[in-house]
Amino acid sequence: MDETAQNCAECLAPVGAAVSTQNGASLCQECAEQFYLSCAGCGGLVPRDEAVQRNGALCCVQCLASPVFEDAAEAVSEAELSVLVAEFIRLHAEAKQLNDQLEEIKEKLKRHAASQPRVANAVLLRAGEYAVKCGYRVSVSYNAEKLPAVEAMLGAEQFTTIFERKITFSAVKETLEAFLAGEAADTAAARAAILAAAESKEITTLTPVNTKSKAGKAVKKPIPKAARP
Repeated sequence: MDETAQNCAECLAPVGAAVSTQNGASLCQECAEQFYLSCAGCGGLVPRDEAVQRNGALCCVQCLASPVFEDAAEAVSEAELSVLVAEFIRLHAEAKQLNDQLEEIKEKLKRHAASQPRVANAVLLRAGEYAVKCGYRVSVSYNAEKLPAVEAMLGAEQFTTIFERKITFSAVKETLEAFLAGEAADTAAARAAILAAAESKEITTLTPVNTKSKAGKAVKKPIPKAARP
């Protein structure tokens, strides 16, 4: 609250006890309740028409862009961390070796299966009490540039009974970020709609880092000019 006299940013009426919005604008109590709401993330006041949904709650644009942590963070002791990192490195190396061996065996089995007769579109490879089934299926796709001619022949009504039209959107990152950062009033509704349609998910990856080779290398000190032959 700000006790100094000033004008409301919405109705322009003078207010003695102003309510501050997230960006520092001053509001009277009535306009604050009518046109603004509290962000579920940071608690700041944001315009109702600019608030976006995240996990069922209304929040500001900044909170929407922040990473969402599904699981609570949990720190472990130094001793436990050392064990976990060492075990991860060991298992990661074993898993890679096993996956490489598995892929090599799979390719050999596929080539052998291709030389055998198929039964119900599959080949059963037996070795004593063990067996591996090599199945075959055909995936068909249709050229999107050629199908409009079929739609023109059949008509839209019949065409939609045999084909389902799917539309996907991929953001052009730089221009989208510039658009969302804009403040033009005529595109405010579009910016809010885009943010409401956005679904943000943080992806966590673990990758082994080879530190032994770097640590094992001796650091060569430069030879002073005076000592050079």
